[in-house]
Amino acid sequence: MKKILSFLILYCFACTTYGQLMSVEDIFSLTAYSPSKFDNYLSHNNFTITGKDNQNDTLLRNYDNGRSKGHNDSGFISRALTRADIKDDTYLTYQTQSAAEFYSMAAEFKHAGFYCNKAPADTLASQLYQHKDRCVRTSIATVDGAKIYSLQFHKKLFPRPKDIYYADDLLTFTSHEYLVAYFGEKNVKKDNYFLTGNDIIKCSVLFWNTSRQVVFIWADEENQCSIASLLFGGQQNLKSSLESKKYVEQNNWVLKSGVRPGMSLLQLRMLNGNDFSFHGGNSSNSGSVIPGKQGKLDFKKEETILGCLNCHDDKYSNAKVVNADDSIEEGRILFVLSIILNPS
Repeated sequence: MKKILSFLILYCFACTTYGQLMSVEDIFSLTAYSPSKFDNYLSHNNFTITGKDNQNDTLLRNYDNGRSKGHNDSGFISRALTRADIKDDTYLTYQTQSAAEFYSMAAEFKHAGFYCNKAPADTLASQLYQHKDRCVRTSIATVDGAKIYSLQFHKKLFPRPKDIYYADDLLTFTSHEYLVAYFGEKNVKKDNYFLTGNDIIKCSVLFWNTSRQVVFIWADEENQCSIASLLFGGQQNLKSSLESKKYVEQNNWVLKSGVRPGMSLLQLRMLNGNDFSFHGGNSSNSGSVIPGKQGKLDFKKEETILGCLNCHDDKYSNAKVVNADDSIEEGRILFVLSIILNPS
């Protein structure tokens, strides 16, 4: 197997000598170019702009390399490039009809230390290569009987350390690789999270077992990217915590809305500016604030789970839904136990 892989890599690099127009590093460097410098570079490499388009908050610029002669036959290889500018982020999508060029680039990813869960394959499935602040998503499509090989390049622009203050600011770190690149490998660990029943999902933990701990639940478990939710507060069902019996007693993260783990029910009620309801003791979601807008706070985006120190009586145990104002009047000692922050 190793001999076959070595042969494939050597073959791909050989193909590069003959047919590859730009290296992976060349394309990544282009993501930092201004539009004018970008156009100038491409014009010197036989690319011409073929169109511009605005889609919502995205500016698209399309370029065509025309037709370049293939090295091994009299055919031609069509190549194109699309630049997408979304706020401060730039995505470059390189398309080629050359399979050799496509696999040559895949070999470059591996050589440069990029991580991918799948080996390069001639399938229509998308694959993601990641390394620190850079990622490439590859795909293969069939158009009019011909295969089009696409590679989307993106280099993440990280915020300044002083700009990471609120819990919401962490939503910019949309992959495990980004967390490691920014916070350092010693501060980020891969873990497993226990859901209801026996369901287990992969997650990443930032600052494990400290007052700044955050659990990242990934929508894409295989590639550990795309945030499903962020978890703050105590009593998280982490495999590492259950095995070590170490739990975070206090969490210091604060959301932009002002909600924070450990705040009292009265403080939460005042912050919301209105009464709200949560599940009582006779519910499988006991302590969870009912999602939705019940005042100033959005309990759907910021799912809030309450803990209680004196809710062992029959009245609370038999209640399916409880109001905050009633609980405060009854002298119940409720507080924010944990928060689930969902992307907008």
